[in-house]
Amino acid sequence: MYDAGVTITLTHGHDGRLAYVRFDNAARGNCFDGATLHELVDTLETAAADDRCVVIRLDMAGRHFCGGWDTSSFARLAGATRDTVAAELRDSDRTLHRIRQLPVPVVAAVRGQVIGFGAGLLSAVHLPIAAAGARLSLPEARYGFAPAGVGHTITRAVPRPHAYHLLTGAGTATAEQLLDWGLVARVVADDELDAAVDALVESLLAVGGPTLRAVVEVIESSLATGHPDAAYDISAGTIVAGLTRQGASR
Repeated sequence: MYDAGVTITLTHGHDGRLAYVRFDNAARGNCFDGATLHELVDTLETAAADDRCVVIRLDMAGRHFCGGWDTSSFARLAGATRDTVAAELRDSDRTLHRIRQLPVPVVAAVRGQVIGFGAGLLSAVHLPIAAAGARLSLPEARYGFAPAGVGHTITRAVPRPHAYHLLTGAGTATAEQLLDWGLVARVVADDELDAAVDALVESLLAVGGPTLRAVVEVIESSLATGHPDAAYDISAGTIVAGLTRQGASR
């Protein structure tokens, strides 16, 4: 665990429609271990469980989005078996997947460094907006081990030569490359990042809560299954609900 405490705060605004979640381990570049990752995801799930919630704004405190996994936590793995370590790696990826499964979108500003495990967190956020100066790097190979879930995520997201360039630690990715690869939604000037996130949140809040939750369900079910069967049912539900409301208002 960390020498310095990690503070995660959750507050609600906009009559409960907007949830703020702030992760603050800025002194350590916002790095994670298993306990703090679970705490963050539990907090996001608590926010989304409020039926009034439409959007979650995730604030990664300080200069950097995420400094990766806390390497000091590796000491406890001394003597662990391959199966034990693989199980822990799978658990961290399952925990990240819970962010993708949230019923409302998570919006986040991405600034500074996105290192190692931070790429996995970035890929789990629904609507990340990056500052032009943001950079992604995967230094795991320099420490003597191959990236696991992050390696899989990057390999699926980027062209093969870039995957080798990144996963061997030979290069870094710019914010514009992250945009080209679909890992962020937009890139803006560093000094415009907070305003861009504000504008995105406001545009999402203008959408009806049930409709926005349905859009999230359409996207995530399509990605998970590769076919539109669930999307038909989800869309039909919103159409019927809309027509019913119109009829009731006449």
